[in-house]
Amino acid sequence: MQMIKKILCVTDLSQISRNAEIASLRLAHLFDSELTILSCGEYYSHIPNNYFDENVIQPQPDFPHTEEYVKFLEQKKLETIDHFKNIIKEFNLNLPENIIYEIKLDNEVTATMDTIEEKSYSYDLVIVVRQQYNFWERILFGSPAIEICEESHISTLLIPDSDKWINWIPNGIIVATSLTEDSKLAESYASEFASKSSGDLSILHIIDTLNLHFDLNVSHIFPIDYVPSQVQKETIDEIRNQRLQEINKIQEKIKNEYNLKKINTHIDIGRVGDEILNYIKKRDHNNLLVIGASGGSALKRFFLGSKISAIEEACTIPLLIAQKISSQNS
Repeated sequence: MQMIKKILCVTDLSQISRNAEIASLRLAHLFDSELTILSCGEYYSHIPNNYFDENVIQPQPDFPHTEEYVKFLEQKKLETIDHFKNIIKEFNLNLPENIIYEIKLDNEVTATMDTIEEKSYSYDLVIVVRQQYNFWERILFGSPAIEICEESHISTLLIPDSDKWINWIPNGIIVATSLTEDSKLAESYASEFASKSSGDLSILHIIDTLNLHFDLNVSHIFPIDYVPSQVQKETIDEIRNQRLQEINKIQEKIKNEYNLKKINTHIDIGRVGDEILNYIKKRDHNNLLVIGASGGSALKRFFLGSKISAIEEACTIPLLIAQKISSQNS
């Protein structure tokens, strides 16, 4: 059963959003999906053109549904349609048969959440560009792409904004699995990408050293009657062999369900984020990383951080964070 049936592309029609726009058109064609173009921007630059009447002043979002507001939205929609026609012509792409245009006079995060809620969380994939920020910009302003991902609870594809990715087609897919329920959706998304694009699929698992507690003498640290609750009895080799068996089962399952002939597997030991990024650096033919969204409360993420945020910050290739909101929350 096809998973990606409805795609939402978030754009402000600027050069920065170009890679997300092109990727959305390519993937909508690849998956034969419905594509919604969300053209948003809190402060649209008002430049008179074929669609914008120079006498129409951009309305304030505080006063929706006025005649001026509706007129501006109509003109912005015509400009958005024209914008995508030019992209299709320039990059020799196909316009999807089922394409919808949505216009919002808000920043990308607010506009995306409003659109998703209006459509009852029915999208299967959100595509947004991932901008490069310096350290202080990220601390002060955060990442809109990650904010969209975390607030929408819908699988989100983050496309880097550099020109290197303007002709991106997924042909080397890595799925980083934790071998838990959180990773099953990521495994399915990665498999579907590999199947549709005829690309290579690699299943990567990192044995997290932070979660391994080996049987050490800790009597000099803890009271004598204290027994650590997570003492690790197995050796590293035993853990590796057990995880390898689990990965082999996943490999066989994917081969059978998606008719993929060659699936690579790899296990390493270390800090999860660091080892995933090291794997990508050593194998530069891969151009898509798929991971599952980690659980945990907002308070836990605040104090302990988020593996997703760390990977998103340092990942040099497109990143797909697989997640799906539960029906009771939608």
